[in-house]
Amino acid sequence: MEEILEHFKNISNIPRCSFHTEAIKPFIVNFAKKCNFKVHVDAADNILCTKGKPNLCLQAHYDMVCIGESAIELIQEGNILRAKNSTLGADNGMGMALMFWAMQHSDDLECLFSANEEVGLLGASAFTLPLMSDYLLNLDSEEEGKICIGCAGGVDVIAERFLEKKPLASKMLIYEIKAVDFLGGHSGVDIDKQIPSAIKALACELGRHELELICFEGGDRRNAIAKDARAIVASSSLPKLVDTRLVCTPLHEEFSFSIKESTWIIHLLNAFAQGIRSWDKALNMPSVSINIGCVSIKDDRLLIECAARAMDDENLAILADETESFFKLAGCHTRQEHWHGAWKPNTGAFTHRVRAIMQTVYPDVSLYAIHAGLECGELISHQQKPIEALSIGPTIRFPHSLREECDLDSIGRMKRVLDRIIQEVNHGIN
Repeated sequence: MEEILEHFKNISNIPRCSFHTEAIKPFIVNFAKKCNFKVHVDAADNILCTKGKPNLCLQAHYDMVCIGESAIELIQEGNILRAKNSTLGADNGMGMALMFWAMQHSDDLECLFSANEEVGLLGASAFTLPLMSDYLLNLDSEEEGKICIGCAGGVDVIAERFLEKKPLASKMLIYEIKAVDFLGGHSGVDIDKQIPSAIKALACELGRHELELICFEGGDRRNAIAKDARAIVASSSLPKLVDTRLVCTPLHEEFSFSIKESTWIIHLLNAFAQGIRSWDKALNMPSVSINIGCVSIKDDRLLIECAARAMDDENLAILADETESFFKLAGCHTRQEHWHGAWKPNTGAFTHRVRAIMQTVYPDVSLYAIHAGLECGELISHQQKPIEALSIGPTIRFPHSLREECDLDSIGRMKRVLDRIIQEVNHGIN
């Protein structure tokens, strides 16, 4: 386990926020070449590494959701690893570290490091290089002892509208109303955990008062439940807040204008139905959901960014179209971005072999699907031959938030499982 943890520490020293992975990319390429892997990099910056005659391809994405401070300062407390004032990046840095360890100890293996997956599975959607392997093992899951066999599809819905200003009355007082102590979380795997959105809470509070907006901003990522939100408002008196999670502070800055559409913006954000839209009783998990991830006002333009998810493509398309219609009725210009389809379960010999191996470490292994995006569906859909895919991983809690943490004991158990999977799959599956 220490060897894998050292790999993760080295990875954590290199910036790799989505869309800003220039430094980590050559690090991966050079490491692979030192391990005698042949390396191919495609136009989407996916890195495919091949050695020998593999039957198995390991896969992880090398970008991460960056929230908080830019430098990752690791904190180890017993068997828990977290970061100080930032996301940890165990999603999917621990998957990368496991792959680095496997590359050092394997003669026949294929490893795919995909790019920009946290912003819409962009790397997987554009991947067209042929895989030698018949089996794909994704290492982007976050619950050890379980095997993921399917995932939700997703699409981002963006709404924009230009705003007008109006002169601010001279007797108006200026305040900042800010959301504090919100937990945040992943807009897929945490959407059913009743984690409140800072954006929605702030909009609800603003709707209780007679005030004018000067500024509104909230959220860090489309696929993260908003942890932060703030508004600068003008009011004739101090707003008496109902929501104790919000703080109102007088400001001594001078402003000449407010937003003419203040009431419209507040009502629009309040009317948006955040969270789960339908539930899958058979799988006991969300079936359709949507998250209002980011709201900002800049250069007289309102920008709202949402992440929609569904366990099948038909309902995903319906949700995306409904969301666009909602914003169009409010006079916004809308668009959809980063569509990726759902990954439908297809269990076969590979699933049965991996499950048998995992049962030697985890007696109660279960198969499940996840209400989040995984790369498997997009990757295998672009291949000319059928490929059976699965996803496993160590225990990672609260991904995409400042609370993100990794259970280090689970890394040791995953190492044992992964070693056996590589050895047995390379000897063939009957």
